[in-house]
Amino acid sequence: MIDFLKISSMAIFDEIEIDFTPGLNCITGETGAGKSLILDALTLLMGARAGRELIRPGSEKTIIEALFTVGGREMVLRREIYPTGSSRCYIDGKLTAATGLAEESSGLIHIYGQHEYQDLLNPRQHMRILEDYAGINRDKVEAAYMEYAEATQMYEELKNLLDSFVQERDYLEHCIKELTAARIEEGLEERLTQELQTAQKASELKQTALAAQEIIYTGTPSITDLSAEARHQINRIVANDPSMERLVHSMDEIMAQLEDMHVELRSRIDAYEHDPQRIEDLEEQLNTLRELKRKHRADEGGLLRLASEMQQKLSMLDESGNSTSAAKVKVEEALQKYNDTTKSFLEKRWRASNNLSKKINMNLKDLGMPGTDFRVKQLKLDEIDKIFLGQEGRAVSPSILLKGEFLISTNVGQNILPLAKIASGGELSRIMLAIKAQQKSSSEATMIFDEIDAGISGQTAIAIARKLKEISGHAQAIVVTHLHHVASVADSHFVITKTVEGRTTSSTLQRVRSSERVMELARMMGGDSPSSSVIEHAKELVRSHEGRSALEH
Repeated sequence: MIDFLKISSMAIFDEIEIDFTPGLNCITGETGAGKSLILDALTLLMGARAGRELIRPGSEKTIIEALFTVGGREMVLRREIYPTGSSRCYIDGKLTAATGLAEESSGLIHIYGQHEYQDLLNPRQHMRILEDYAGINRDKVEAAYMEYAEATQMYEELKNLLDSFVQERDYLEHCIKELTAARIEEGLEERLTQELQTAQKASELKQTALAAQEIIYTGTPSITDLSAEARHQINRIVANDPSMERLVHSMDEIMAQLEDMHVELRSRIDAYEHDPQRIEDLEEQLNTLRELKRKHRADEGGLLRLASEMQQKLSMLDESGNSTSAAKVKVEEALQKYNDTTKSFLEKRWRASNNLSKKINMNLKDLGMPGTDFRVKQLKLDEIDKIFLGQEGRAVSPSILLKGEFLISTNVGQNILPLAKIASGGELSRIMLAIKAQQKSSSEATMIFDEIDAGISGQTAIAIARKLKEISGHAQAIVVTHLHHVASVADSHFVITKTVEGRTTSSTLQRVRSSERVMELARMMGGDSPSSSVIEHAKELVRSHEGRSALEH
C-alpha cells in the first residue's frame, strides 16, 4: 500500500505531502483544483511518459516520491522530471530506468477510471476482464495456434515443392535417359569425330596399310629382308673388329621395331573394313552428343554434372514425398493440440464466467440494481468442433474461438442484450464496481478510482459508496470523488484547495477531520454557502462515521 506521497513543483502544486491510511482514502475539492494531478503523479511513478509541461513555472524540476509497504518492508520510488523532457528514476535511492519503475510498481497500483468505462463499452475487452478474474491467459491457446500455423505453412511449402517436382519428373527422367544413353565422357566428341573419319576412309586406309606392309615385310626384297642381310654383314665385321658390336645391337632393335610394325599393320589391315552401319551409328552418336550439348549449353563435363544434378532432384522428389507425409502428420498433431488447448481454456473460462455472473448479480443487487441479469456470451464447448475448421479446412484463429461479450438485462422481463448497447452511465459505474469487487487483488495493492461516481446521485451514489467501502476492507483504496456519499464513508478525507495570488495559482492539500470535514461535505452538498440544514446533515454523516467525540473535539 501507499503510505506517503510527496509532490514538488508539479503544475499548480508547489509542494504537497499526503499520509495515506489503510482502508478508504478520498480526495475532494473544487473542479480544477488539481485532484487529477494526484493520479498523474502516481502514473509517473508507474513509468508513464513524462511531459515537461507538468513542471511548475520557474522550477528546475518536478519531484515525485512515494513510500510503499511491500511484504513487510518499506520501499521508496522517486522520479525527477526536467524541463528538457528527460527524467531520472530511483528505487530506494538507486538510479533506474522508467521501465524499472513500471516493473517495481506493477501489481502495487491499479487505477480505474473513464478508461475502464470504455473497456465495458468495448466487447473486445470483456473477455480480458473475465480472464483476469479467472486467473488465466490465452498464451497457450495462441502458442498452440502458432504451432499449427507454422506446421501448416511448412507442409504447404513442401507440398508446393513436391507438386513442382512432380510436374518436372517426366522431363527429368527423359533427360537422364538421354544423357545415360549417350554414354557421355570427357573428350567424347573428339574421339567420335576421329572414329568417324577413320570409318569413312577405311578402304583407302586398308590399301595404304597393305602397301606399307609389302614394303616393310611381305615384298621381295622387303625392308625386313634387307635389314637381315645388313645385320649378317655387320656380324662379319664384328668378328674382326669387336668395337663394332654396338651396331649389332642397333640392328637387333631395328629388326624388333620392324616386327612390331608388321604386327600393327596386319591388325589394322584386318580392321580397316568399310562398314556403312558403323559409319551410320557413329554419325548418329555424334549428332546426338552435339544436340545434347547445344540443348543444355554445356560441354561433356557440364552434361555429366547435369545428369548428376537431375538424378539428385529425382532422389529429392522421393525424399520430399516422405518429408511431406511427415509434415502432414505434424499438422494433424498440431491441429489436435490446438483443439484440445482451446477446449481446456474455454472450459476454465466457462466455469469462471458462471461464478462471476452469479457474484456480479449479487453485487448489483447490493448496488441498487435488483432484478439485473448479467451473463457472459461466449462459444459453448459443444460448438467448438462445428466452427473449428473454416474455409479450405483450416482451423480458425483464437480471436474467433475465444471472442465473447457481456450481456445484461437491467429489469425483470426485459430481453438480455449486449451490455454496451443498453447500460447507462450510472449502471456502468455500478457494473464496474461489481466486477472490481470480484477481481483478485493483493492486500498490499492500492486501488485508485478516478471519478467513478461521475454523473450519478441519490440511491445509486449511496450504493457505490457502500461498495467502495467494502472493497477498501480488502485493500487500500483511493477515490477522487464529487459525491458526499462517498466522501462521508472514507477512513481518510483529503481536500485540495486552489488559491490565486496575482499571476500565480497554487493548490494545497490537507486532511480534514471533524468540523473541517463537515464543512467540506456541506460544500459538496450545497455549494460554497451551504444552508444550516445542509451543514446539519453533513454533521450527521460525519457523526455516523467518526463518532460524536470527534465532533465535540
